[in-house]
Amino acid sequence: MLSYGAHSKELTMKFLAPVGDQPIEPATRNGQATLNPAWVALVEILARIEQQPYHWPIGRTLFQKIAYVATNEGLPTGLQYQRGSFGPFSVDLKVLEAKLINNGLLQEERQGKMFMVTVGPNFTRIRQKYTAQFEQWGQIIDKTVDLFSRVNTDQAEVIATVLFAAGELKDQARPSETDVLDAVMHWKQKRRPPLDRGTVASTIRNLAALKWLAVTPNPNLPVPEEEAIPA
Repeated sequence: MLSYGAHSKELTMKFLAPVGDQPIEPATRNGQATLNPAWVALVEILARIEQQPYHWPIGRTLFQKIAYVATNEGLPTGLQYQRGSFGPFSVDLKVLEAKLINNGLLQEERQGKMFMVTVGPNFTRIRQKYTAQFEQWGQIIDKTVDLFSRVNTDQAEVIATVLFAAGELKDQARPSETDVLDAVMHWKQKRRPPLDRGTVASTIRNLAALKWLAVTPNPNLPVPEEEAIPA
């Protein structure tokens, strides 16, 4: 069954506990904390996704993947990502979210075991201060919005995991599709329920077709017939 919001393994005391000093602490101006414009850009991405008529509900886990992809594309959030149970994960994001919530730019609402993440009441007013930066990062914002407009949490996990795994193969100038597939499946070998190999393979091929990945096509990639390439 497809789910949205935070995975149950993230609803732990460790996940919910306050985070100590992190490298994403904001700069100060005249003794007042200032928000990193790139953090506000993450809310801009969220706001644009919310405007899409068929978007999936966005919970903590999905927001985590949105932030990862935007950061990976060059948005200077300061977030540091590492391998997690459900794809690339940054503990720093809790600090970032807390500051956005305190400024009324984000809202979180618990729905059962899920924490839904939505745009906060102050965003429309505050965003006007950051329009120049949004224009500067326009390609990153547009590309991320386009990718996540119709993606649910499970699909976002696979997408982010594929991108992260491909990035770890940086010792190879252009890894093959099967190199990335093997890296993802090795990473996720203990996942329950396990990832479907065919789903991961199709995600790799589709991301490559959309120019998210630079990989060498492999005719042996286990994808549906309509996605296959001639041997």
